[in-house]
Amino acid sequence: MRYWIIIGILFVVFVAVYLGVFLYTRKKQKAFDEQYLSMKERHEVFVLNKKITKERPQQGWARFMKMKSYQVVGRVTVSQAMRGMQMSKMQTVTFRTTKQEYDKIEINHKYKMDIAGNYIGNVIAPTPSKQKKSSSKTTGEKSESKGKNNKKSNVKS
Repeated sequence: MRYWIIIGILFVVFVAVYLGVFLYTRKKQKAFDEQYLSMKERHEVFVLNKKITKERPQQGWARFMKMKSYQVVGRVTVSQAMRGMQMSKMQTVTFRTTKQEYDKIEINHKYKMDIAGNYIGNVIAPTPSKQKKSSSKTTGEKSESKGKNNKKSNVKS
């Protein structure tokens, strides 16, 4: 009978710890979402490189553990209007992102992304390129003409 009481107490303690961690992380996520949404901008980014690193966070209890970080290095055009003058420059930036967004991204492709600071929140889609459209049209026409020629040659023989 005594061990049931001990098991019950341990169960209650584990549930309380789990609930405390859950509420703490939920509060942190809400604060991050508010900050992200207030700073979010949509940019075109040309992806140069991507890598997975293990690093320690700067603050909090997690600084004692190495955690995976998904990083994407990209080139962004940053523009700013100041006193009637438009200034823009290309800048290489290292972004952090989630695993799901990291898996969507390919190297040497251009994407539209929702960015807040150095964090990628959402990858919209690869931007269409004029060369791909023109090459797909010409290859499509060539394959159709090859198919027509093959059909004609099959009919005659």
